[in-house]
Amino acid sequence: PLASHHSLIGGGVMTLTVETGAIVTGANSYVSRADAIAYASDRGVALADSAATDAILIKAASYLESYRNKFKGELVSRDQPLAWPRYSAVIEGFAWGHDEIPRQVINAQLAVLLEINAGDDPFNPTPVVGPVTEETVAGAVTVRYASGTSSKVKKTRASDAIIALMLSRSGLMAVRA
Repeated sequence: PLASHHSLIGGGVMTLTVETGAIVTGANSYVSRADAIAYASDRGVALADSAATDAILIKAASYLESYRNKFKGELVSRDQPLAWPRYSAVIEGFAWGHDEIPRQVINAQLAVLLEINAGDDPFNPTPVVGPVTEETVAGAVTVRYASGTSSKVKKTRASDAIIALMLSRSGLMAVRA
């Protein structure tokens, strides 16, 4: 018996179903609405106790799922709805059981939740634009251009650092002398 909340997504009713590590059928979040509201409140952000918060939680979990094939470890079941739990997942030097959801996964979903709530779309991040210079040239022509040479393309989000802890390393290794 799992407590579920309903939210409207795409015109249909979507149930918020929390993954506990037991490979819960239909799971679409690692975090309950109540836990999300408490987490946000601790950080001075008010979330509605409504389907709107469920929808943001589901979107945040969907964003984590975009890393599904890059996470450390292996899926426990081929049919599990979310990427976690996993076998052989070692995060920050500690092994996580195949029936546990690492705190980093929960923290990453909560960080993405706050970013989405603040208006950021993790799937289409807002590019960072450098300062703009404006010049008016004789003949009523105005030219605007970004001054400086900023090569930064996207914002660094709090969730990025947490997600990086859970990713498998590529074949490239840094060698320190």
